[in-house]
Amino acid sequence: MPAFNRSKLSMDHLRNFILWSAVLISAIAVVYSNHLCREKYSELSYLEKDGMNLDINYGRLLLEYSAWGSMHRVEKIARENQKMVIPQSTDIIAVDQNRLEIN
Repeated sequence: MPAFNRSKLSMDHLRNFILWSAVLISAIAVVYSNHLCREKYSELSYLEKDGMNLDINYGRLLLEYSAWGSMHRVEKIARENQKMVIPQSTDIIAVDQNRLEIN
């Protein structure tokens, strides 16, 4: 075989090796990218589910907060536990801020 054919043959082998290496690296990159995409999608699904659970708990807490702070409940506790009563109109004294004298 002449030297020209050997160098052409080795160049063909080198070119094929480089092309197949590029194809293999590209395939591995696609598989890795697909893996990362699925991993991130799984994490996103988990976080969305967690967010929905937090929204549900927040709604429950708002309901509980409104129940604890209702005027009826506050008045009942004031009457029963603190022995407070609603004052009669004769017991109410209006104070004029302009007439206050500080001693």
